[in-house]
Amino acid sequence: MDMRKLHKILLAVFCSGVLLCGLGAGLAFIEFSELHYGGMQYVGKTQMCTEDMDVEFEPGEEKTDITGRYWWRTNDVIYDKEVPVNTVRLRVTYNAARIEPYAHLDNENDIVFYYHIINEDEMALIMEAKDVILQNLRAGSIVSVDTAGLEKVVVLINPENAEDVMVRN
Repeated sequence: MDMRKLHKILLAVFCSGVLLCGLGAGLAFIEFSELHYGGMQYVGKTQMCTEDMDVEFEPGEEKTDITGRYWWRTNDVIYDKEVPVNTVRLRVTYNAARIEPYAHLDNENDIVFYYHIINEDEMALIMEAKDVILQNLRAGSIVSVDTAGLEKVVVLINPENAEDVMVRN
């Protein structure tokens, strides 16, 4: 086979490949341009509730720090006369089917808020998320998938303790 004929064949194969890639990219663009965002969808059990947790503290020379794990978004404190003096009330909105929150006063007079995840089958959540994503793709939408957990923590204290408490991120 002569070199000139081989070059022509290779050029034809190359041009065909470029044409097919362009056609594939165009079809993919058309398919994705027809998708719309379907919002957030939650997987797993959801049992949202709001609970008040009162933690008593002794005011001292230093302010009592209020700290938390993965939840603090603000330094805001709500002053409420219905909260007993020398008490911090944490109003927690959470998914009771998934997490258990708790708060305590530690040895350094700091109020610490934590939560732990109740035993759950992570593989079952992954498979449920996969099913939700595929079902929505078939319907022409893309969704975000998450599990409901800790939604919000609000700190309430009595106005008499305004100078005794500090929220730390």
